Amino acid sequence: MPVQENDTLKSRYQQNVSTDLEQNTAEQERIRREIVSLQEKLSGLEHDHELLVGMKAALGEATTVPRPRRAGKNAITKKAADRTPVVKASSAKKTARRKAAAGTKTPDTVEKTPSLGDLIHQHLSKQSGPLTAGEIASAMSAEHPQRNISDTYVRAATERLVARSQAERSKQGSTVHYTAVKANNSESTTTPADKETVPAGA
Repeated sequence: MPVQENDTLKSRYQQNVSTDLEQNTAEQERIRREIVSLQEKLSGLEHDHELLVGMKAALGEATTVPRPRRAGKNAITKKAADRTPVVKASSAKKTARRKAAAGTKTPDTVEKTPSLGDLIHQHLSKQSGPLTAGEIASAMSAEHPQRNISDTYVRAATERLVARSQAERSKQGSTVHYTAVKANNSESTTTPADKETVPAGA
């Protein structure tokens, strides 16, 4: 085979390999973006599921709601692991050190993220007057911008506080307001008949 023809074939193979490599890398990036997007959507749905279950409980429905299967998320995670390139040794060592440091924390030192209900109760306790769900949601969004907070979530969490006698619901005209129940007043002798009952969806 002539040398010139051999060089031409070699150059063609090199070009094909480079093209295939670029396509492979681009496909990996596309799949990673899809996995991240799906995981974010799944996390949001799981968060919504917990809030909706809480709303049913606050409305007095004791129906057991089965939790969705998590096989889909595990499968996505496994696929991501199969497609993830080998991590450099330095990055792996840094990750191992972070995990080791996290593992040395005792239960007393682990920070617990407060629930939305706890944050709402703390906020209401600082107020001098009642607030609507919309006002509470606006305040929570401003104080905790990293959280996904809406009027629906706030209303559900506040209704749970009412069910636990940690907050009181009142109605002024057509608007529902909420106030916090102080700790020393949680055992108040006020009967349900003394309070106006307002539908949860009001």
